[in-house]
Amino acid sequence: MWQHLSSFRIALILGVALSLLRFQGCHYLDLIDLRSRDYRLVQRGVQAASPDIVIVAVDDASLEQFGRWPWSRAVIADLIDSLVEAGAAVIGFDIVQSETAAQQDLDALRARLPGLDERTWDEVRRVLDQGATDDARLVQATRASERTVLGYFFDFEREAVPDPAARLSTYNIVQNSRSGTGERRVPEAGLMQANLPELTAAARAVGYFNFVPDPDGAYRRAPLAIRFGDRLALPLSLAMLQVYRPQVPVAIRFAEFGVDSVSFGAQRIPVAEDGQLLINFRGPAKTFRYIPAADVLKRHVQPDALRGKLVLVGATATAVGDIRVTPFDGTLPGVEIHANVLDNILRRDFITRPQWSILVETAVTLLLTLSVGVVLHFARGGSGALAAVALVAAYFVASQRVFVAYGFPLSLVYPLLAIALTYTAISVQQYVVEEREKRKIRDAFGRYLNPSLARMVSERPEMLALGGDKRELTVLFSDIRGFTTFSEQLEPEALVDLLNAYLGEMTDVVFAHDGMLDKYIGDAIMAVWGAPLPQADHATRACRAALLMTRRLRELNQQWKSRGWPVLQIGVGLNTGPMVVGNMGSARRLSYTVIGDNVNLGSRLEGLNKIYGSQVLASEATILAAGDAVVARELDLVRVKGKRLPVRLFEILGPSEERADWAQVMDRFATGIAAYRQRQWNDALVAFRQVLEMRPDDGPAELYRQRCRDMQAHPPDTQWDGVTVMDVK
Repeated sequence: MWQHLSSFRIALILGVALSLLRFQGCHYLDLIDLRSRDYRLVQRGVQAASPDIVIVAVDDASLEQFGRWPWSRAVIADLIDSLVEAGAAVIGFDIVQSETAAQQDLDALRARLPGLDERTWDEVRRVLDQGATDDARLVQATRASERTVLGYFFDFEREAVPDPAARLSTYNIVQNSRSGTGERRVPEAGLMQANLPELTAAARAVGYFNFVPDPDGAYRRAPLAIRFGDRLALPLSLAMLQVYRPQVPVAIRFAEFGVDSVSFGAQRIPVAEDGQLLINFRGPAKTFRYIPAADVLKRHVQPDALRGKLVLVGATATAVGDIRVTPFDGTLPGVEIHANVLDNILRRDFITRPQWSILVETAVTLLLTLSVGVVLHFARGGSGALAAVALVAAYFVASQRVFVAYGFPLSLVYPLLAIALTYTAISVQQYVVEEREKRKIRDAFGRYLNPSLARMVSERPEMLALGGDKRELTVLFSDIRGFTTFSEQLEPEALVDLLNAYLGEMTDVVFAHDGMLDKYIGDAIMAVWGAPLPQADHATRACRAALLMTRRLRELNQQWKSRGWPVLQIGVGLNTGPMVVGNMGSARRLSYTVIGDNVNLGSRLEGLNKIYGSQVLASEATILAAGDAVVARELDLVRVKGKRLPVRLFEILGPSEERADWAQVMDRFATGIAAYRQRQWNDALVAFRQVLEMRPDDGPAELYRQRCRDMQAHPPDTQWDGVTVMDVK
């Protein structure tokens, strides 16, 4: 009886708490709920878009044929004429044209010719004023079309007094609330970025193309009304529908809490209190039909492709496209959001979130919580877990069917959180009594993703605690030179294949020398020796691994030639010293890693390879710890950014077996370094020239030869101590 009451009490307490939390709202949970709504759309799948909506895209191919954006007004005018000839019912521009053609050309010339004096600019202006004919041409085409709807946008960041004379397309019918408070829920703008006045006057209608992102930066809603002074402006979508069906009125009605309804004729459009519509996205980019603007301009469009259609014109080219994050796509052109809004209204297919939906979700949350409490009283262990999973699956399937059938997205986060928290709380209560230690160990294994640590965790559970200890370790950083450049030249699939092959081979080298792979940082690798298991020769292992990485990469470059992959070059940095090693993170997510100044120094040394033309650089501490295991030469005394004392820098040339092969080069280079530090520039030049005769591709020798010449031309002051200062990381 006590166990039953205890489980039921836990369920009841959590159910009431979560129900109240759902009713009041929680910013972080609501944000997760928004993303779960995205998942509902993705799970539902892509739907066919309305065939009555077409997007004419100013895409990359169009820019290649008609020049860079923005196009001249004459080209835009020709585009309108072409759309009229093709029989488009309405032409909506997701583009604002607020400057004259002359001003556009003037700005372009000013950017190209910054050295011209003002008198010359006066002459240029007189010539550019002749370009006003392009503006007149666009105005004429817009007026003659009798179907063009121009887009503009409101600026909410800058305060200004609304211009009462500005042209807006507004609601035909507005029913205000009794007190007038409901209207204030609609966002208010004080400044609008409009098209040219003559162009605005020539348009059939105008509509704003503002969208408001959710807190996570994604776009899921469309504002169907914005206050501008004492008027309520229409968005581009509704302004186009007014032209498309002029006999159908567009109305908005307010209640005391905000917007009560928006309607298009007899059709009611479900909106929130602030007038925003939840967009029922049909799918990712190009779910709607796209026609390149170049094809329209060249009259290469099929006869029925545009006849009678709602046509949206927008920029989708890579360099100028208006890209938004949406549930289906992280790179959806903004013009396609307008297409989705038009589609929702035309097909009367909406996502609805009525006011009473919160009450339904609150009741469902409480009911599910109590259900888990009852189930776990009779079923424990595996059967209890299966019952909870079945409850989760049942709710997910049922709620998804409701969404697909009625467009009503019941919350996923609060009900599923209720099941999870209740199951967890009751299970903990039961395990504390029955299996406390066993549960602790089983949960411990679930905190790690790295299988190499699993055995140690099982043998030493104390490792699960946050924090770490200070040890003498060696850290290695490697990075591909010029990765950004050739990554832009390769196809994404080839780039991924190349990177995976490279990282796999380099990781095998690290593991072959008993190193611990700490992490991948893009194309970079971070590895550690001496942890988690102590290694007396950690510096030697790290140095040999670095040399094998460079040697293995040379072999791989030969193998990859047949695949057309670029030749890779890497830089490796090594440092040895005290570092803090252990679990870093939180109780939910741990990462076994190393931190400290010596870790940072290892990363800085890797970056210095680009300056010295070397491949493997190491600190003095690493060379001393490795002893005779490797062949190394001193390169420089360097004061890196963030360090007060200089670091003695060494280049690792090869394993100890190659010492005789490097003897002459090392001797001549050491002679050059000594002469350089004593300001004997001529002697140093002779020594470095001799090194280059033996090794023509010796990067450090070439660097010092240039330094000596610079010192001869511009001798350093008397305080120069031979230390190189690196001001960059």
